[in-house]
Amino acid sequence: MKSYKTYISILKTVKNRPTKYFAYLVVVIVSLFLQAYMHNYNIVYLMMFFLVGIGTASSIFGVLNLYYIGVKLLSFDRFFATLPSSFTLSISNDSQNSSYDIHIKVNKEEQNIPSIKANEKMSLKFHETFKTRGFTSLKEVKIFSLFPLPHEIKYKQVKIKEKILVFAQPKGISLFDVYNLNNSLHGEIDEFEGVRNFIQGESASRIHWASLAKGEELKSKNFLYLANNKTLHFDFDSLDGDVETKLSQLTLWVLECEKGSFAFTLKIKKSLLDSKEDSIDEILTKIASY
Repeated sequence: MKSYKTYISILKTVKNRPTKYFAYLVVVIVSLFLQAYMHNYNIVYLMMFFLVGIGTASSIFGVLNLYYIGVKLLSFDRFFATLPSSFTLSISNDSQNSSYDIHIKVNKEEQNIPSIKANEKMSLKFHETFKTRGFTSLKEVKIFSLFPLPHEIKYKQVKIKEKILVFAQPKGISLFDVYNLNNSLHGEIDEFEGVRNFIQGESASRIHWASLAKGEELKSKNFLYLANNKTLHFDFDSLDGDVETKLSQLTLWVLECEKGSFAFTLKIKKSLLDSKEDSIDEILTKIASY
């Protein structure tokens, strides 16, 4: 009974679709049958049954080759609306035998695993872009194979159950353009320390022109600061524009604060979030869930 249920499960899970080579195989078998029927050649009958047996056996082995392949979401980067991000899938073979020629496809992105051993796991990275913010799901994963013969393609669909939160698109005026007339976000400038890589959006007055004149990449002057524990304050209601414009602006500032290790508070939906108490992901989630 257990074997019967397993067999039914296999048939429901893994599907077959003939390829162009299936038509060639049918033509060959029909031609052999006509030759055997008209001339009564036993050797032709044997050849015909041999091809039918090979095709049937190939279909069975191909289905078993694919049935035990599992896919799970392993990890993913932050997803922002309209921007490409990556996620990693865990591919496992729960069979006692190796599987061959496994193709994993998500949307139009496809990757091939030549072979995966019994009870082995491996990871593959894919990319996805979502148009709008909010909770969503990744597309179904298609697993398929032409093993062992290409007259049929064996395939199955796997749904990723985990929900993905897409954050608002980081877009707007850079934090450095807003605060470029004030003291440093770290405190008052104490002394010149050296140079560092230029951060997009910084004031041109911070550029270290001597490095640029030497043919080096764009550098910024780096200063030591007298810490004054300055905290930036962002308020959703005080921003200009529609809802999405405001959320995009706040998202950009939060990411710039994270990159520069700037302390800040954010008021949104009657909630006051503090970067010293709330994580950046919690703050981005609050913005995306507006």
